[in-house]
Amino acid sequence: MSETENEKAIIIPFIPTSDFYFQRGIKAFQKNDMTKAKEYLLRASTLSKTEEERVFALCQLAICHQQTGEFSESMEILEELIQSDGDIFPEAYYFQANNYAFLDELEKSLELVIQYLELEPDGDFTEEAESLKQVIEIEIKDY
Repeated sequence: MSETENEKAIIIPFIPTSDFYFQRGIKAFQKNDMTKAKEYLLRASTLSKTEEERVFALCQLAICHQQTGEFSESMEILEELIQSDGDIFPEAYYFQANNYAFLDELEKSLELVIQYLELEPDGDFTEEAESLKQVIEIEIKDY
């Protein structure tokens, strides 16, 4: 680049936001690049301006850990969210119920899925939660 071009170059400031990293995390998740997805979602959670943004980014991060079989990492994030912000994002109960189901801790899973259904009877995951509840009840009955 010549000196004249340097003088005319426009510098566009870039200040990444929580939403920027969240969107990148979701795209990485959709491409099944969980390493990048986790990295971006963690960054999104640290840049969040509101508690709801932080909770949502962390919940998505927990789902990434769940997808890669890192259940203890997922459970740790979700347990913290449930303790501090369960009223903001009741879906954390449903995601945690899935973790316990994967680990074959059916009673705890059932307790959490019921709690989600009580908090969000018309929530985004109601159908999935009802299905999980039925499967768990059958499994427990068969033991």
